Amino acid sequence: MASIQVAMRCRPFVGPGDLGVELRQTGDGPAGGEVNILNSNYTKTRYGFAYAWWSAHNHSKYAEKDKHIASDMKFITQDLAYEACGLKIKKDLLSGSAVVMFAYGLSGSGKTFTVFGPDAADSPDAWFKHAEPNDMWGILPRLAYSIFNEKTDEWKITVKYFQNVVDTVRDLTSPSASEQQYKAGMRKDQDGFMDINWCGKVVVNTWDELRTMFQQCNARKAISPTQFNHQSTRGHCVMTLEVEKPDADAPAMKQRGRLYVCDLAGTEPAGDIFYAEYKKVPQDDGSVEYQLIGPHSNQAKTKELQDQGKKINLSLSEMAQFFMKMAAAFKKGELKAGGSIPGCNSYFLCKYLKDTMMQAKTYLFCAIRPETKFHQYTYATLGFANNASVIKLDPKKATAAASELERKLMKELDEMRELVATLRAQLAEGGGGGGDAKETAAAVEQVATLQRQVTVKIQEIQQEADPSAAAATDAYEKQKAHLQARGITLSSEVEDLGSLNTPYLINLDEDPFRSGRMLCILEKTPTSFGREKNDVRPQSMSMVADHCFFDGSGVTRSIKGGKGAAYVNGAVVKSGKTQELKDGDRVIIGAELYVFRAPGSTAEIDEDAAFEEYRLALLSNSEYKGQFKQAASGLRVGGKSMTIDKKSAEQLEQEMMALYPKAAEVENLCTMLDREYIDTSVVLQSTKVTSASKEDAKVVVKVVNRNSNPVETIYLPAFEFNRAYKILSDELYHLRDAIGAEEQYVVPFQHDPLMLLFDSTFHVGTAVMFPEYLVYNLETDDSERLCEVFPAAASGAQNMDAGKLDVVWVPLPGPEGAGGQVADIVDETDLLGKPWTYRCTIKQALQLPMICDLCYCEYEFFDGYGYNTHATETVDFSSRPTRSPVLDYEYEHHVECVTEEFLAWLKKPLEIKIFISLDVKRPAQLAGTDNQKVVDLIRADMKLPAQRVKADVGAADALAEAMERIQSLTDKVDWLMNENEKVKKVNKQLVMQRRVALSVAMEASKKSFPDTGMEAAKAEKAGKPPPKPSAREAAPAKKKGGSSAKR
Repeated sequence: MASIQVAMRCRPFVGPGDLGVELRQTGDGPAGGEVNILNSNYTKTRYGFAYAWWSAHNHSKYAEKDKHIASDMKFITQDLAYEACGLKIKKDLLSGSAVVMFAYGLSGSGKTFTVFGPDAADSPDAWFKHAEPNDMWGILPRLAYSIFNEKTDEWKITVKYFQNVVDTVRDLTSPSASEQQYKAGMRKDQDGFMDINWCGKVVVNTWDELRTMFQQCNARKAISPTQFNHQSTRGHCVMTLEVEKPDADAPAMKQRGRLYVCDLAGTEPAGDIFYAEYKKVPQDDGSVEYQLIGPHSNQAKTKELQDQGKKINLSLSEMAQFFMKMAAAFKKGELKAGGSIPGCNSYFLCKYLKDTMMQAKTYLFCAIRPETKFHQYTYATLGFANNASVIKLDPKKATAAASELERKLMKELDEMRELVATLRAQLAEGGGGGGDAKETAAAVEQVATLQRQVTVKIQEIQQEADPSAAAATDAYEKQKAHLQARGITLSSEVEDLGSLNTPYLINLDEDPFRSGRMLCILEKTPTSFGREKNDVRPQSMSMVADHCFFDGSGVTRSIKGGKGAAYVNGAVVKSGKTQELKDGDRVIIGAELYVFRAPGSTAEIDEDAAFEEYRLALLSNSEYKGQFKQAASGLRVGGKSMTIDKKSAEQLEQEMMALYPKAAEVENLCTMLDREYIDTSVVLQSTKVTSASKEDAKVVVKVVNRNSNPVETIYLPAFEFNRAYKILSDELYHLRDAIGAEEQYVVPFQHDPLMLLFDSTFHVGTAVMFPEYLVYNLETDDSERLCEVFPAAASGAQNMDAGKLDVVWVPLPGPEGAGGQVADIVDETDLLGKPWTYRCTIKQALQLPMICDLCYCEYEFFDGYGYNTHATETVDFSSRPTRSPVLDYEYEHHVECVTEEFLAWLKKPLEIKIFISLDVKRPAQLAGTDNQKVVDLIRADMKLPAQRVKADVGAADALAEAMERIQSLTDKVDWLMNENEKVKKVNKQLVMQRRVALSVAMEASKKSFPDTGMEAAKAEKAGKPPPKPSAREAAPAKKKGGSSAKR
């Protein structure tokens, strides 16, 4: 019986510190590797996994304690790691099995290094920059290199590669930056494995093609520098590599092996993260070391990272909950191999991965750090892995029958190869039958022609095997044509930008996924930028007609100001004025940032400096100055206006001014997409409701749906709002392009403004309790268990009742079910120096202001040493949306030694934040070319005459809508089936209990009434009066030892 194979690996030291772990491979099997926690106070210090790898090569330089232990451990190289499990993975993949590899651990702990090796796009050591095997290669490059060396023409290898960033999936292989809401297109394929069907599947024929693809894709990943890693991935990256090849035992069948490589985001708590600054320090061996300087001066960057981190933590926590529940179920014998549990389906990671890994051969690669100062993270990772190692799997293989056309094409391919081989043999024997040089040349040309036909035939076979590839190609070609009609060229269409002999602008975006995608080639003199009748029409509502003009001819290139806002290197270009352009100049047109490039350009661009220049240029000319004071004065916390110091106020004002124009534009976009009832405004929000400091103030976008009952209000952090803004902008231009070309297009429901803006978890309110009575080991009184929920504090009107939260605290004699009595505490000083244990229960939220389909709570607990954030499990109510979600959360809090600080904390209000996701209803009509209102608005904006819409939406769009509805119904059926199974289980238990009770009663009746006992039991069961006792039963019982005969 297969189980999840866990490999625990320790990375090198990052600086001086005490040794905190010991890893040894003591044997084979599920517990052949041993991990021990050193120099800690943890009760559990030993763990057994399939593999335990020590890779801290610099221990002699940095380990300050237990150096002899570090020296005695076997050092595991990348090559040894591959030999241990990589060869098994390759064998399973080529035999048609599904294999899952996922990497888990703290950012910078080395999880990506184990799976890939160095993989930063700008690193000279990146694995894809080496054509031949390299010592630094991880498991995937070694495995892929070997497979491509064995590949024949009959094999087809395809790759999908995408990144989940919060609630979005980004296709990293897409040349046009395709991204969608994560639920879109998530379906199980014909083999029962989860897939995202809209993500491109790229056919990869050679090892070099794979390397090139990864070079491009990794440059598009969302990454940020944190104190844990100078290139921390800010989302889960998933790659699937599928190998399809003829089945040797059944020629009419194809084996389909599939490898899922899941490189998860870092597991560090969101509150611990800050956006960091590093400096590059060259080393003696030629390498570069990144040394941490400290937090970045722009606090907004840290806040954004922390907001993203909270979403990442929720996704990872759900996976941890899944493993914990699965481990408990397997230990109790409640699940068979491959079985799963209901729930744990609220976030991308579990939704995509949990069912697939249960029917695959799954490997979990965990990474930890060697220093004792990282013990809290190490302990959490070991606990996660320990639960995973218990889970039993039911791996299966995938096969598919070759179609009749595939078999025909394969036969033709074999005939072509035989002919090529024959001709080559004749040439080798003497030029094709001993003819002259002309005949030999003709034969050589014939071989070359046949070889080209072989290549075409292989492509035909591949297209027949995967019809979706042709559809994806058609969609890309259509999008490319639409962009070209607007004067924009996809950079992926230009093989070498340095070879262009015409000046151009290339877009620059803080989001690397969107940066460097669009080229505006300045071929005309002048080239006009703006709206419908201009030469170049970027995808931005900030453009106006005749916005500005470029002259790219001659030695001197220039920009001339028009009717819109334009800047060069941060300076305004006034209307009618001309500004010379040089290679590398930063140009802002409306709200879009570009870099000007001249032929043969060599100027390097400091992107961080360019983004700061862009931000300051727009702020200095903002029409929204002065609105911050109004917003700040309206923010009240604990009944008082919140005080914000000057420096913090300046930072917050800059953040708000950056969002004001986008909020106004989103309202305009919503109107154009038939959602004019959506309002947006930029406000200040406090993360606390009783008391708050300057660190608790943050900028959010308030979004209101006036068309719902009750009216729905959601607060979005800047990064989520910006994501929605960009996708809505894309969708509007897809519609504009379709209308201009008289084609059909419907905005997917997942990209409807309602879904993008309202289908997100957000802080709806905060329950406040006063825990001072916990000092005296008292249980929560029934009259105090319903805590009032206050609306999330934000500037502006707050006139809604936010409901109640049912919270109960019960004192315990000790941790983990310890016996004894709870101590009586008369005076708070009696508790000092003693242990303190309570069970916290959060039963249910009641009458929240809006109907939700997801809910969880979060609170901070002070354990005497520091603050720890605790969160309830996210509960999914999508099948039964409610205003009173049941959470059923329990947690035992234990403080080993009560201190004055802990007592002081208990005397302060305890805030429990409630987060929900709204139940978003599908609108009666989607925004599309079949929506007359949308068409009228867009045609008017494009200065086109009115036109009646066509009734036919198109088969593809209709099918997509049907599939979405089917998936929604399937989800509801799954939930009902799970609920039905629970009811059946309870009913079965009740039936058994009733049978046992009836059997006991019948036995008792037989003893008391041997003649009529059975009839009495039957009568009782039927609800009838019992029969009269027989004469023998009515007679008085004889005493033991007595006799009726006289002596």
